[in-house]
Amino acid sequence: MVRFLFTFLLLLTTLWGKGETNLTALLANIPANSPNYSLAQILVKKIEETRFKPPTIDLNFSDEKGYISAFTQLVHLIEYKNGLPAQISDLQRKVELLASQTDPVSQLQLLYYRKRLQLLSALSNYLEAHLEEWEKQLFHRMLKLKLDRKGAEKRLRDLTVKLNRLKEVEEKLKIDQQKYSLLEDNLSLSKVNLQLARIKDRERTIYRGLFNTQLIIWADDLKLKEKRAFEDDDPLLNYARQLGEGFYTGASQLVSRFERWQFGTKVLVYGAKREVQLLGSKVWAFINYPLFKVGDRTITPLNFALFLLVLVIGWGVGRYYKHLIYQLKGRYKFSHSTATLLANMGYYTILVISFLTALKVVGLDLSSLAIIAGALSVGIGFGLQNIVSNFISGIILMFERSIKVGDYIEIDQNIRGEVVDISMRSTIIRTNDNINLIIPNQSFIQNNVINWTLGDDIVRFRVPFGVAYGTDIDRVERVVLEALANSDLPYVKSHPSLDVTPYVVFTEMADSSLNFELFVWVKGEDARRPTRTRSRFLKLIYEALNRAQITIPFPQQDLYIKEVPPIELKLEK
Repeated sequence: MVRFLFTFLLLLTTLWGKGETNLTALLANIPANSPNYSLAQILVKKIEETRFKPPTIDLNFSDEKGYISAFTQLVHLIEYKNGLPAQISDLQRKVELLASQTDPVSQLQLLYYRKRLQLLSALSNYLEAHLEEWEKQLFHRMLKLKLDRKGAEKRLRDLTVKLNRLKEVEEKLKIDQQKYSLLEDNLSLSKVNLQLARIKDRERTIYRGLFNTQLIIWADDLKLKEKRAFEDDDPLLNYARQLGEGFYTGASQLVSRFERWQFGTKVLVYGAKREVQLLGSKVWAFINYPLFKVGDRTITPLNFALFLLVLVIGWGVGRYYKHLIYQLKGRYKFSHSTATLLANMGYYTILVISFLTALKVVGLDLSSLAIIAGALSVGIGFGLQNIVSNFISGIILMFERSIKVGDYIEIDQNIRGEVVDISMRSTIIRTNDNINLIIPNQSFIQNNVINWTLGDDIVRFRVPFGVAYGTDIDRVERVVLEALANSDLPYVKSHPSLDVTPYVVFTEMADSSLNFELFVWVKGEDARRPTRTRSRFLKLIYEALNRAQITIPFPQQDLYIKEVPPIELKLEK
């Protein structure tokens, strides 16, 4: 199927050449004195010269030099094939952009990019069809090749010595480069830069030689089915990386295929063991990587993890201590305030001890702590007061848990909602209008906050209403409570520790009415929507009073006129 598709694309490319008869017409539409005429001529020439040329590779070798050349050519072809999708995608974007252009130059560009696109697609399919075959041929010829391992090892040592010497010279030149840069000696700086560029070229040549030499050693391991092949391919790929990331990717793919063909299923065992060793060494190097220094002590990820572990253990011990204190409160009959004081004092004492212990575990002392405090004070002095204040407030909120995620809180009459997140700097509150408010943490520490659900989610509502003067007060209370008892409104009817019996209180003899308040307990989601819930109770009260024919007053004033002055009329002709 792949070969058929390739043949079809190749035929299409051939026919494309026959369809280029309009190039002359497009070129004739561009004035010869136009600045675009030269560009159009170049495009026409490129369109006419662009033809499919299938890549070839010489696999008829009989020595190490031919093997190295063929291996390198294959790596370059794999590298080129890996980069073709990006090139094709780029050309497709250009074709889509130029498809709507009607001027002759754009049309010529469109023809050129279309032809390039077809040729790259044909080349991609050609490589897809032939690369694996070439790789297998190279692999089998390599197994029959006589390799000089000792000579390769000697050349490898010599090249390594040359590379090390070049590195020393390069380091000296970099020192001179910094020196001349500080002195602003541009002439000397340009000479040093030129020397560094030459050294880079020589280093690349040496890396090429190291790659070719290591290739012989690795191939000899592969021929003999030595497990050392999985160790010798590491320097081989390291040298390949120095020659470019694309070359490294192609070499890595080819090396993996050769090892899989030679070792079969054993490659999973040998390769897995090496990968585990590499992963272990990488993990060990990572956890011991120096992050920063505090005083004379270098902090690594391992130290930092131990520091956090001790803090977490201390936090757990502190939480257990608080729980234990509250359990002992009922046994020894001391007050809740005393239990809270003992729990908080012991809890924070354990946290401080845990922090100091964690410092000791990572090798820090109080002098190091003083350094950190000094650095923080400098930061605060440069305007970080609000940031640090919010940070500390966030820590207090997280540990104190006076406000936690899921609580329904009220900051003022206009800000009320559910806590959805508490971070180090701010707290997010979602209102009943589904609006998220981001409030700095220090606002909760410095200002009064009403937490509706701190201990539980039960809230008592006060629903005010009024009746007309002259109404039987006892009857009003009886009508409202009976209507409430017969309704299905969401109020709490019983609770194990609270008296939640609803009742009506006569609160005021106002100017126009006798004012009452219905006290009723509500829980859950209804308590978090006070306006809607209060509205439902007011509807119930209004309907109950209407059914009982109890007058609901409205503000009114009576006007009394004590004396009417006489009216005198005079008629004149």
